[in-house]
Amino acid sequence: MKNYIQKISLYHSLIFFLLANIFSLIIDQSKNLIISNAICLFLILTIGISHGSLDHIKGKKLLDILKINNIYLFFLAYIFISLIIIILWLIIPTISLTIFLLVASYHFGKEDTEILGNINSLANKLLYFFKGLLIIIAPLQFHFEEAINIFKLLFVENEKFYIFLGFIEDNKVLPVIFLLSLSSK
Repeated sequence: MKNYIQKISLYHSLIFFLLANIFSLIIDQSKNLIISNAICLFLILTIGISHGSLDHIKGKKLLDILKINNIYLFFLAYIFISLIIIILWLIIPTISLTIFLLVASYHFGKEDTEILGNINSLANKLLYFFKGLLIIIAPLQFHFEEAINIFKLLFVENEKFYIFLGFIEDNKVLPVIFLLSLSSK
């Protein structure tokens, strides 16, 4: 039964992954199509909030592995790590944002594909990363100027970072990343 569910999940993930890539390429070719803010809000409210609301469950599992019974210790560590990240963000925002986006790419891909099993192969790790990368680079693909403005609001003021993003936009590197995502498994 577990193999059957894994197989269904794999097919679902691959179909969704391919459709997302195809949709992205179509949007890139037709700049007249507009991604509605209502659609984005719906996705955040349905997928995003439920995703983050499960952190305490993962924390409980981690505490069980470490044989710690106090859930408050998890919340204290969670808040402490959050504060450290905020402080690092204020000190080195470009590096913090880059690390955050790379980790988020892997995290989103792994969370969505984790049901496939705990096969710890390099191919799976690449699949996780490229699948999650779709979520991370979509704002740059569809709303480049708005994404740049958000980065600036996050205190990222490194000129080389924006020159690099401008190079990516000018040379249409993002569609190449989408194609790489298609071929990763």
